[in-house]
Amino acid sequence: MNCAHCGGTLTLEDMTKPNCPFCHNVLKHHAQAAEHAVLVNKIMADRFNAQYPGIPPGQIPQIGHQFGAPMNASFDQFAAHQTSQALKRAGMITVIAVVIPIVLALVIGGVAVVLMLFRM
Repeated sequence: MNCAHCGGTLTLEDMTKPNCPFCHNVLKHHAQAAEHAVLVNKIMADRFNAQYPGIPPGQIPQIGHQFGAPMNASFDQFAAHQTSQALKRAGMITVIAVVIPIVLALVIGGVAVVLMLFRM
């Protein structure tokens, strides 16, 4: 691949660096990666603010501006929060789907037994 600014031939190792080794201008794919990172960070901030209202801006995870940046470790705190929320939701679904019908069946059965006893 050649540099878009000076036309210098770039090796694979040169392309991993943010600047051209010949003219020292920022390489096109690194500039695009930085633009995409800014856009992704804005979208993520909007999503996190919608899902976790009142979260301080400093706690919203950000991805780096370098090309091929690894994911930030701060995403783990949100995964843990979502896991605890999922467990609470599963508990409520269990109560609604299992416990309430059993209680209703016992109440209805008790009422039926009482009615049968009063008929005799």
